[in-house]
Amino acid sequence: MAGVGIEDEALHFFNRLSGRLVIGLSEPPQPMSERLINLVARPTSQLENVSLVMKVFLKDSGFRELTEAEWERVVLRSPAIRMRGETEGVVEHRAPDGTAFTVRDLTAAIVETERQTRAGSEWFGGIDVHHVFFEGIHLGDDGVWSIGWGS
Repeated sequence: MAGVGIEDEALHFFNRLSGRLVIGLSEPPQPMSERLINLVARPTSQLENVSLVMKVFLKDSGFRELTEAEWERVVLRSPAIRMRGETEGVVEHRAPDGTAFTVRDLTAAIVETERQTRAGSEWFGGIDVHHVFFEGIHLGDDGVWSIGWGS
């Protein structure tokens, strides 16, 4: 994408972070069935809040918190980016400093994208509360960064 400087090593670090989207609904999700632990939102549930917990995965010892230096690491050099989550909705974000996005800034942009668009997702009749495990961001041919969510 023209105008975007991608810090390859920092993007690789960012995309390997372990993240879990926490979705607050007006009604608690319920099990999909008696035999499955998968949760589904009730069709009448409304999105109330969204947050994203990011950690560094350590192969031998679990997870650790990000250091302040890791949070401040520049990943993308661009005054703005456009992102898409589980829906086709695209949200534009401005770099807080006007020039680049750090790990912290991208995390905040993901949360805001999901806050604005997740209510438009649908999974088994309600808002998608199942695909919440961060699988990285990827630049599409249309210049929009897609947020990958796994289950």
